[in-house]
Amino acid sequence: MNKQELSNLKPTPPLAPLAMPTQDFSRPFTDPAAPNLPSIKNTNLFRWAIFLPACLITLTLLAIFSDWFRKDGFATTEIIMLILVGFSTFWIALSVATSAVGLFFQRVDKPANNAVSKNSLSVALLVPIYNEDPRAVFKRLKAIRDDIASTSSNHRTCIFILSDTRDERIALEEHRAFELLRRTHMGHPPVYYRRRAKNTERKTGNIRDWVENWGGDWDAYITLDADSLMSAKTIDRLCDEMAAADHVALVQTVPHLMGANTFFSRVQQFANNIYGGVLANGLERWAGNEGNYWGHNAIVRTKAFAACAGLPTLSGKGALGGTIKSHDFVEAALLRRAGWSVKLLPNLRESYEETPQNIVDYVLRDRRWCQGNLQHLRLITSKGFEPASSFHMLQGATAYISSLVWFLLLIVWALMGRNEEQNIFRYFTDTNPLFPQWPQMDAVSRIVILGFIIGLLLIPKLFAIGATVWADPRCTRLGGRFHFIFSSIGEILLSFLLAPILMVQHVTAVARTVIGLDAGWAPQNRSGKTYSLLTLVRFHWLETLAGMLLVLGIVAEIISLWLAPIAASLIFAVPISFIFAMALPAEGTLSRVLSTREVFNPSAIISRVNEKAPAVSAEASLENQTPQPVGPERSA
Repeated sequence: MNKQELSNLKPTPPLAPLAMPTQDFSRPFTDPAAPNLPSIKNTNLFRWAIFLPACLITLTLLAIFSDWFRKDGFATTEIIMLILVGFSTFWIALSVATSAVGLFFQRVDKPANNAVSKNSLSVALLVPIYNEDPRAVFKRLKAIRDDIASTSSNHRTCIFILSDTRDERIALEEHRAFELLRRTHMGHPPVYYRRRAKNTERKTGNIRDWVENWGGDWDAYITLDADSLMSAKTIDRLCDEMAAADHVALVQTVPHLMGANTFFSRVQQFANNIYGGVLANGLERWAGNEGNYWGHNAIVRTKAFAACAGLPTLSGKGALGGTIKSHDFVEAALLRRAGWSVKLLPNLRESYEETPQNIVDYVLRDRRWCQGNLQHLRLITSKGFEPASSFHMLQGATAYISSLVWFLLLIVWALMGRNEEQNIFRYFTDTNPLFPQWPQMDAVSRIVILGFIIGLLLIPKLFAIGATVWADPRCTRLGGRFHFIFSSIGEILLSFLLAPILMVQHVTAVARTVIGLDAGWAPQNRSGKTYSLLTLVRFHWLETLAGMLLVLGIVAEIISLWLAPIAASLIFAVPISFIFAMALPAEGTLSRVLSTREVFNPSAIISRVNEKAPAVSAEASLENQTPQPVGPERSA
């Protein structure tokens, strides 16, 4: 293509406006365009199979505690402890029951039966970016585009890069990378680029801007985060699913983690890729038509989304007011409220995302997620929401509240001391009746409690490990049986080591949200940069202090020795954070630590990303120009 032909190309296609009215949470809404929703066989049966055992397990543990407490009647402190234990146990037991259903009732993945050529869709791949590394983003986009170009499909696709970047230097690099991608590959699918002048309402506003200006031309869109990767095969399968079922407004995949190159990220990647499938299968079974949305790696029906999922601004200021931060859960609830189906497709493997490479970046991301998920507590009782949709939002908030509950239980355990005579309150004063008297628990009782809880935590992992070995006895895709077993044991031990640190950080995130500290919208660090020891000390001072207090209590024989592992994790939070952020070597035995098939047997799309980029000729380089925001007024 010559310079004149290239200059005639516009960064965005002609406008195709689509109205997106703002929804009202105070009144129900039904979309008249939503077709009749077919029921899914056995959904209610699976809900009973999951929620009933979870309740029974919780009641069993509460009965054990009640039997210890009832001798002298129930004190206020004992009732509080029962509430904390019951709350924590239910959510763990729910994970156990979901894993059990996911293990024993795995759905065979079959292509959509009715997806034929006459049902072909026009689908846009939307990639919202905000001050991201353009080289990494466009490398993934090139891999996706090349994969689509080399794969036959009856669906029409395009790629939209939706930039909210504020940094002019990064914006210039985005513009250059976009133009280079167009120059080097002018075929199918087309690639477009739009940069907003104002990043109103963050990612929510970014998607809404596209829907209102170009959504009318596209039957559906697939949301991809800046770190997402999806093969053409998976994209085509998502399109087929939507083409085959006119009642489905959203189909969510289960993204697998990739690109982990530190100890910390390998732990996350191994857990996600080995354990996530069993949980996702169980979730899909009980959710039925009332699935959830995780904001990316999903296909969405454009007109249904526009008609039903326009988000309002919440009243109030601070962390719980203003723009809805975790928009995805709410958008799924709105689509389901309006009469559309929201589905989970758990068995597609070639849907990927990356994970933070160190604890600091992981926690900073979690603070934003915590803020958004706690914000959902304001919306659970919205008019017309299905119970399952409200439960998804409650479960998301509970993921962070549970850490607070565990922290309170840790305090109670510490205050109970080693025995009745060494109860911490009695240690400071034997005669003051205003202090509560904690229940006495002997060593056997503590072992029973600890074993019960650890068993519940381990069962979902053991289910997933068993399912993996059953499907591939030699674990050939995972580096062999020995490597897989060794990695599984290592992940369990390292997860227990990290759990107290992340618990304290989650407590901090909840506290920051409650007092109104906004986590902001800083771009996520995906490069895995290392932090100085001074920065780590400042970041982990609270864990270190808590660990020191526990150690002092154990040395003084006030606190039970059972808390020594937790104390060790907390007091060594800084060195643990430093070591876990160290980059693994590219080759050798250490490079295989906690590796999954994404390392040993990468799919073709991952291999495309890992290929070294060819040198760019001088003719392909672009002039040093400052790009202006490209919006509707510049593209019509």
